[in-house]
Parts: sequence; C-alpha cells; structure tokens
Amino acid sequence: MKQVGDHLSVWALSQSDDAVKDVFGRSAFNRYYYSAFLVTREMLAGFDSKWKKAKHSSIPDLLTGSIKKQIKKKLISNVEKGLMTESEKWKLLASLSSSTAELSNLLRNAYSLRCVADYEPEELITCEDEVIKLQNENLTSAKMWPGKANSCCKVIRRVWKEAGFG
Repeated sequence: MKQVGDHLSVWALSQSDDAVKDVFGRSAFNRYYYSAFLVTREMLAGFDSKWKKAKHSSIPDLLTGSIKKQIKKKLISNVEKGLMTESEKWKLLASLSSSTAELSNLLRNAYSLRCVADYEPEELITCEDEVIKLQNENLTSAKMWPGKANSCCKVIRRVWKEAGFG
C-alpha cells in the first residue's frame, strides 16, 4: 500500500491540472492510511484472531484499552509470581503506554483525514512548493504513517512477548 501511495504522490505532483492533482493526492493520503492500518491489523490478528475484524474507528481504543489492560494484568501477575521485578514491569508499561498512545493517535488522525479525502470532495487539497496538503496535514508527513505504525507495533509486540504472551 505504501508503494501505491508513493506512486500516487509522485503522479499527483507531476500533474498541471489541479483537479487531477486533487484526485491523486487524495488517493495517496488514503493509501498511506491503509498501509498504517494494515500493519496494525496484522499485529492485532497475531494477538487474537477476532481483533483482525475490528472496525477502523475502534482500533485506537482497542490499543489503549483492552490490549493495554490485558498486558498490564499479565505484568502484575508476573511480578506477583516472581517472574519479573517491579522495575521491569514499569519499564515495559512505560514502553507500552508510549507506543499504544502514539499508534492510537496516529490512526485516529490518519483515519479522520482519510475520511475527508474519501467523503469530502469539496475540501480541496492545496499544493505549495511541491508539497500537497489536505487540511493541515501534508502528504510528506502522511508518507511517514506506515513506518511510524510499524515502529509502534514492534514495541507493542516486544512487550506482549516479554509479558509472556505468545
């Protein structure tokens, strides 16, 4: 998906017709969102197959709610059983909190922008100095969404594993 977004982005910038630039720029935002979403969905499916079918808008709350609670409960249990120290638990919880919050915010904002790109054609993209923008987000920032999602997922997976799941 990211590669498709990259190609759409380049194509959009090469167009002289603003209407064509708008359509391809919107599509690039959309592909970058889906790339980040799919990375996250793959991680969730690895934790629990039912999470693979989670609705787009529910994933941020799933990350900061159910997943975080489940891991925290396991970490507390690990400390009680002497499998890890209190310090190790807090270190893992800090990594988990930071990554779930970052990924949750990224997905929430990217999803919102994707909805604008898909459902609000009256909200035109702008292009200044070879930078495409939709609302306050530029396409170069959107291009980073999949990589950021992947980084957050790596940390969440590591904590999941260190907590003793899968």
